[in-house]
Amino acid sequence: MPECTNPVWPCALTGAVSFLAGFSDLVVVIHGSSGCYYYPKSLVKRPLHGSFILHDEVIFGTGARLRSVVSELLEMGAGRVAVVNSCVPALMGEDLASELDGLPVLIVDSPGFLGDVEAGFTLAAETLLKEAEITVPGVNLGGICLLDPFWRGNMHESKRILAMAGIPVGVVLAHDRLKSLLKAAPVTVTANPDYTAPLGRPGGSLLGLSSMKQTLMDAADTIPGADPTPVLEECERAEEMAVAACEKYLRRNDPPFAAISAQSGYAAFFGELLVRYLGSEHPLILPRNTTDTPAVTDYDQIRSALSQDAYDLVIGSSYEAHILSDAGFIGITPPNRRHIMLGSRPLAGVEGMLHAVELILNAVLDQRKKKS
Repeated sequence: MPECTNPVWPCALTGAVSFLAGFSDLVVVIHGSSGCYYYPKSLVKRPLHGSFILHDEVIFGTGARLRSVVSELLEMGAGRVAVVNSCVPALMGEDLASELDGLPVLIVDSPGFLGDVEAGFTLAAETLLKEAEITVPGVNLGGICLLDPFWRGNMHESKRILAMAGIPVGVVLAHDRLKSLLKAAPVTVTANPDYTAPLGRPGGSLLGLSSMKQTLMDAADTIPGADPTPVLEECERAEEMAVAACEKYLRRNDPPFAAISAQSGYAAFFGELLVRYLGSEHPLILPRNTTDTPAVTDYDQIRSALSQDAYDLVIGSSYEAHILSDAGFIGITPPNRRHIMLGSRPLAGVEGMLHAVELILNAVLDQRKKKS
């Protein structure tokens, strides 16, 4: 994780918790202080448990408390427990495996100092997916992360288009049950490329029409009876709708001048839509995670970058919305305190592309109404 004075992006522990909590029959225990529990709890919004270690245990050892917490959960009926280690016990160098010997526990050593959310998500996936068995045809669905505001919509839309193309779905990573790991497919496609789960062969992305069409055609080549034609036809109709709506906007308005501060996959997706359909200049992109460019996750750095120009659209989180309070805003990254999201709105798939264009147009139209 890049060094930050005022970090805006969660750590590896939160990423690991977000993966493990996606399995409904896996009880997740955060081994650390109360702060290490309540912060992931506020973002993941799933039942979690904590050891809540105290200052004297930092001196004399935390193993007894952790074993007590895990044993109590097992006595209450938990079939399997996952323990996510935090910074303080990790730095103490305690042997958690010995402390929990004999208990049905999965230990994920993912303290915050190991990196960012994406690193923790991948580490937890690598640990749990050692138990997976590839036994069914089709594809697994990856990129489903409880931290993503659009995870439910992405999951439903991805399943819809895969079913339309006649492609069976194995495991959903990560929103499934542990027994589903025994019915994994040999290929994993992703709805959000920033959350990778290493199971089988990478099969491409369902984010963005071009990527999705290629992904479906590649999958159909290896799956008997699969046919992406119905989805490809729907893509053509969706593109016509997006072009018509954006051309109508451009008859009366200039292209939006945008800045995007979000995970690399979503940032590139929105940047492509702005350029392709609305004729925007290439937007400023401040990625939350490191890919080809370094991550920008320090609030002061983000504020400095956004103050260099007059943007009329900002895409990101409540942090960026606060910095550019007069600009149109689209919340695609936590935290988003301006809007309540209860429904299953996607960004992946055909409906996801239409939803994203809709978000852009409504944001810039609302911003112009406020200015006038």
